[in-house]
Amino acid sequence: MLYVKEGIVFRKVPCHVFFNYYYYLDSAPPSFTATPPQYVEAKEGGSTLLGCSAQGNPKPMISWLREGEELASNSKYSVHDGSLTILGITRDDRGAYTCRAYSDQGEVLHTTRLLVQGPPYIVSPPENVTVNISQNARFNCKAEAYPGNLTYTWFWEEDNVFFKNDLKLRVRIFVDGTLKIFQVKPEDAGKYTCSPSNSLGISPSASAYLTVQYPARVINMPPVIYVPRKLPGIIRCPVDANPPVTSVKWEKDGYTLRVEKYPGWSLMPDGSIRVAEATEDSLGTYTCVPYNALGTMGMSPPATLVLKDPPYFNVRPGGEYRQEAGRELVIPCAASGDPDIPTITWRKVGKPSRSKHNILPSGSLQFLSLSKEDHGEWECVATNVVTSITASTRILVIGTSPHAPGNIHVLPSTTTANVSWEPGYDGGFEQTFSVWSKRTDFGPHDWHSMPVSGAQTWLVVPGLEPGTEYQFSVLAQNKLGTGPFSEVVTVTTAGSPLGTAEPLVLLTPPRCLTANRTQHGVLLTWLPPANHSSPIDRYIMEFRLGEKWEVLDDLIPSTETELVARDLVQESWYEFRVIAVMDDLISESSNVVGVSSTGQGSYTAMLCPL
Repeated sequence: MLYVKEGIVFRKVPCHVFFNYYYYLDSAPPSFTATPPQYVEAKEGGSTLLGCSAQGNPKPMISWLREGEELASNSKYSVHDGSLTILGITRDDRGAYTCRAYSDQGEVLHTTRLLVQGPPYIVSPPENVTVNISQNARFNCKAEAYPGNLTYTWFWEEDNVFFKNDLKLRVRIFVDGTLKIFQVKPEDAGKYTCSPSNSLGISPSASAYLTVQYPARVINMPPVIYVPRKLPGIIRCPVDANPPVTSVKWEKDGYTLRVEKYPGWSLMPDGSIRVAEATEDSLGTYTCVPYNALGTMGMSPPATLVLKDPPYFNVRPGGEYRQEAGRELVIPCAASGDPDIPTITWRKVGKPSRSKHNILPSGSLQFLSLSKEDHGEWECVATNVVTSITASTRILVIGTSPHAPGNIHVLPSTTTANVSWEPGYDGGFEQTFSVWSKRTDFGPHDWHSMPVSGAQTWLVVPGLEPGTEYQFSVLAQNKLGTGPFSEVVTVTTAGSPLGTAEPLVLLTPPRCLTANRTQHGVLLTWLPPANHSSPIDRYIMEFRLGEKWEVLDDLIPSTETELVARDLVQESWYEFRVIAVMDDLISESSNVVGVSSTGQGSYTAMLCPL
């Protein structure tokens, strides 16, 4: 007979028929006394406790398993006294967790499934679909979530598919999230987005694109085609096709049009006809039939060609306008034409202007505050149904720093490089130039500069190493400051001829000199020469008010990289440069910087080309 007490098993054994029973202690396998429910729900981002206890003799050990792997305490799990706490619950924590009670008498297992409450997760997003016109299209979208009361919403571009007038009658959303579009039209092409929801959290979304292929078709063929008299014109066939158009056939007055038989006529890649000079021979009724790989949807409606005089300018802009920066500038332009009044637009040739400008009702171009970016060529464009005409003008913005030099050319030799350039606009003041160079493998602060004398637009840079790659840039400067650096040109010097000696290593100049006006004077700062092998002995600071350079201080310690220039002549323009001295070597001068000694017009030169 067995007797169990507090998990320990006793067995009653008769020792003698005349004596009472004796009790002998026996072992017992593990058994659970408490387990978590078979299913446990927890919210995403929260935590949950799974409690587990067991009895047996000897007392069983308890561990927790997930997918066969034993769990240990860490930032995600806390295992203590048979209980498992799951922290910072995410969707990935869902699944089975097993409590294992074991001893040398055996083991027992209990599995609990964690259900994580949260927004849906798309496990099978939609994929791009290509169909032909009139076929059906299907997008699949599958999501998982708990609770699983999923609803699917589909969008075309940004609109619900049931809010798009023509599309809403031809779509169906199935319970499994599938979107089906019946009798697809070309207008149905675009981005479709699936968004599942279970009313928890933020609904995810996934998108795919529908491509609709269809035969070439003519859209919006005008009943009248206007072509300018005695000017080049275009007879267009407005085509829509996917895949693209491969050919266009034309008829004129009901007969096949052979474009090659008309002098000056040619067929453009899009199927339109280019007319070199429209004359009375061009008059007639035109139709076109476009084709692609899928065929054609038919002939266009007939269009009658009418010759009209092109629009003309009543008021043309002047050839050139000079105005100071910050001032207002109005440039007139007006045009007339038949059958309708031309529309006036303005455009900047080359790089578009980002400054604010207006086109007045009269067609004039207005700048309320002219800026440096407005400098350059502008065109007034007059457009009506016949054609477009243009009139050009040039704006010179006075009172700015120089524009960047252009057309940089570098001709290298073994130890020198001849740098040439074309000056940019000077901003209305005399400009000077400096050439900046550095080895390509040196850092961004290792540029050094050489001033250019007078109006010279070239400079020979000496002291280069053979067979080495260098970078060059040109900087312009006037009394208002420095302009932007030119483009950076990279070249490689020629290698040393066999048997020649290595070139002399020169002391490079101090770098990145800057000037800033302070209450105590002009603060000049610079960087030491790059890559010098021996210590610098001293620096020499020079200045000039006119053409002649003078010494400001020739005993600047090598440990100093700044100097305050005091007692400057009022209302004067100063320029500064610094030179390094090492042993018997004297470097070339640094870049030149300028500053006004008055309260206005001070500037700091740019440090290095970018």
